[in-house]
Amino acid sequence: MQRFIFLITSLLIFQLCSFGQFRVGLKGGVNFSDIIVSNTGDFFTDEIFGSRVSFHLGSYLSNSISGQLSWQLEVLFSNKGYTHKVEGQTLNVSLNYLNWPVLLLYQPTRKLEFEIGPEFGYLISGEDIVNSFDLGIDLGVKFNISKKINTGIRYCYGLPFKFQMDKSDSDENVPTYQNSVLQIFAGFNLINECSQK
Repeated sequence: MQRFIFLITSLLIFQLCSFGQFRVGLKGGVNFSDIIVSNTGDFFTDEIFGSRVSFHLGSYLSNSISGQLSWQLEVLFSNKGYTHKVEGQTLNVSLNYLNWPVLLLYQPTRKLEFEIGPEFGYLISGEDIVNSFDLGIDLGVKFNISKKINTGIRYCYGLPFKFQMDKSDSDENVPTYQNSVLQIFAGFNLINECSQK
């Protein structure tokens, strides 16, 4: 599987070289993750869930559309989750995702970029009551410290999903949840531009 992903990524980079300037890099940072629970009825209360600190690692590829607009694709391993209070004890729940943000970037200055777009996710390990598929909306800002190094902050607001549980466990409707993640990241451009000769 890892060889297949590497092959697909390599072919994608090779193809994009014919389309002008683009960037390829690695990134990583800190996650401040939480879960928003609603439609709880008497089964859950939102107060029993809290935030946790974790991390994300991955790669990105971006290509210009015009002078100030570009798009960016990312592949991230992201550890999310929440804390959960049960009978006076706090449990640390870890949710491991593969995430694919698809972003539109607006660069008003050389140093500053704004980003927005959907983020698709697949749960590779974690709680059984959480859906395997996840979808959110990303909004962030990035600072280009140099041609190689960048840093930024991003918020991902997850769309609501129902917990995977037997409806007979609750007298009310099945509660819904949303992943909420604030990320602080740093990136390194392995390739800053490429053009076909």
